Amino acid sequence: MKPKIKKVLTYFLIVFITIIIGLAFFEFLNYKQVTKIDYSYVWPPNLVYVFHPDSSIFSGISGESYFTINSMGYRGEEIKNHNNEYRILIIGGSTSECLYLDDGETWPHLLEEKLGKTIDGKKVITMNIGKSGHGLRNNLLALKYLPDYYEPDLIIVLAGANDVLYKLSRKDSWQPFNEEEYDKTESYTFSISPKYNWKSTIIYKIYMVLHSKDKNIKPQDGIGQTLVENRLKRQNSENWITEIPDLKLALEDYQKIIERVIELSKDQDSEIIFMTQPYLYKENMSSEENESLWMTYDFGDVYYSLDVMINVTEEFNKRLLEVCGNREDIYCIDLGKEVPRTLNYMYDDMHFNENGAKFVSEEISSFIKENFSNF
Repeated sequence: MKPKIKKVLTYFLIVFITIIIGLAFFEFLNYKQVTKIDYSYVWPPNLVYVFHPDSSIFSGISGESYFTINSMGYRGEEIKNHNNEYRILIIGGSTSECLYLDDGETWPHLLEEKLGKTIDGKKVITMNIGKSGHGLRNNLLALKYLPDYYEPDLIIVLAGANDVLYKLSRKDSWQPFNEEEYDKTESYTFSISPKYNWKSTIIYKIYMVLHSKDKNIKPQDGIGQTLVENRLKRQNSENWITEIPDLKLALEDYQKIIERVIELSKDQDSEIIFMTQPYLYKENMSSEENESLWMTYDFGDVYYSLDVMINVTEEFNKRLLEVCGNREDIYCIDLGKEVPRTLNYMYDDMHFNENGAKFVSEEISSFIKENFSNF
């Protein structure tokens, strides 16, 4: 081997070994950081983001919106002494999250204000861990690994939206929920988790960043431009599905997950209220209403018709109501029936605007005062 070639190979070998040692060192630090966490958090503590939603995009939302996660990992006032507090845990997807609404405009916060205090003087505090994209599968894991100090007296679950979309987007590749397997592989539920696995590694995190760029995946932006783009894609699509899919297995699976969530709520020694999913879909939609939609797609370039969306969402809502009707130890609000299907209450397919959030908080507040003896 020529001296020059040997020198080059030696150089590359040294660089390669240095990179490997460096990665191993940083991975060790990453491991120490992950495993020293005491709890799993749906949201990272102390997160603050300021949105500037464009009112021409978000019907019924105006002004600057603060999205704040406190030091305990949820959106809402921090708990202190349980002896003086009645704690309500809010779980669900983006319709519980209320991303583009200011902290003080979300329905969980307004519910806290409307309830005020219990008859025996305990202050009501809502702990909102709703998060975009989370279905009942994620909600189940969130309950399973809930931080011990949350100690909710009541759990409110707004379910259905992402369970519907999960089924429609996966089509024939949809698989029933396997809690044990999901538990081992699912990391999307938690932003911070004490479990160290391959998805916790630095290499995987780097891969996900690069993968997102390759796929041109865009996060939810501050003013809503992504929403505009998604709406235009739907309006310009030529690929539509009008046949209602077979929902038998999906609905059976949904029921099993609901019953498992109930079981976990009992483990928490908490009362539980389920709420069906409101939606904007209806016959004879106005052009403005129809143009506000974007969630009716298979996460590709194919979109489902309004008839399909109405039917599938209603079937999931009905199954939830059936479970509630067969049990006396849980509560259920048919919110999907109560929220008017207009842009006065929602700015797109399923998300509440300021007026919608007020309406939802009033519905829940009235229900609690009518059915719970401590109010």
